[in-house]
Amino acid sequence: MNRTQRFPINQLILEGPDLAGKTSFYKALHAKSGYRWNIQDRSALSMLIYAKLYDRDTFVEVERLNCELKNLNNVYVILLPPWDEIGRRFNDRGDEIQNLASLRKLYNLFVEAAHELESYPNVIVIRSAEGLSWINNVIKDLIGIEMMLPDNISHYVFDFAKASEGLEASPISLAFYDDGKFKHINDTVLDYQKEKEYYQSILNAVEDKINNEMSGDNEYSRLETTTSRRFVYSGNSCISFAQFLVRNSILDCNFVLRSSDVQNTLKYDLNFLYLLCERVYKQLKLKDLTCRIRVNVNSAHIIL
Repeated sequence: MNRTQRFPINQLILEGPDLAGKTSFYKALHAKSGYRWNIQDRSALSMLIYAKLYDRDTFVEVERLNCELKNLNNVYVILLPPWDEIGRRFNDRGDEIQNLASLRKLYNLFVEAAHELESYPNVIVIRSAEGLSWINNVIKDLIGIEMMLPDNISHYVFDFAKASEGLEASPISLAFYDDGKFKHINDTVLDYQKEKEYYQSILNAVEDKINNEMSGDNEYSRLETTTSRRFVYSGNSCISFAQFLVRNSILDCNFVLRSSDVQNTLKYDLNFLYLLCERVYKQLKLKDLTCRIRVNVNSAHIIL
């Protein structure tokens, strides 16, 4: 695993109205980054805006956009040059689909969308007529995202919840990785007084579950192996589900958080889940495997 991609970007989605310079930006970003990211030219945001432009029902498009945005491993880059620049490009080149009036309406819809979305941490809006001059800054920002550790990720989620209606993002998903060496583990999380007993109870339950399954103490009296699907924890509190699964040289750790106070608690929760993955990795006596930590938070909220 690339050590600089602990929080890898799944999709880099390039958006903006016609004649915004997306194709040039797409080519330049690939060339300067060495094809580091999967860049998608237009996605759910364009589908939503074109549905509005042509007076179609927008429910499905809104849902698609929410799903893309709330996967925090996705990043949007919206190119939005000044209208005068768009008009100049139209006069110089024309457009196969739009006339000047429809292009202005389309542009205004992107302006509204950019204003609504730019507060989210995974949305970058570029309003310059010289979008290509922003390439290096965008690459720097994207690499910074991919280097995030649990503390940074918790701030990222906080910013997302802060930008969301009612200070709640519901649901969100994210994934981060470790190369199996777990150099960034913070053991002090088990001393966090507010959650100390709670974290220890989960840790004990997971360790007991694995020991029992490996020794055949289950309803089938069957000795489970490292690749068992049965290493599962569930509970009624905020950390409500965990499953640990070894497949394809990856320890896949899948967590569901019923809810999380992203201002006060999430950084401890993420560091604990990271530590829990390390303990499972060692308990299963794994070696030279990547660890993938997938987290779904059904209610990421800020308590005022």
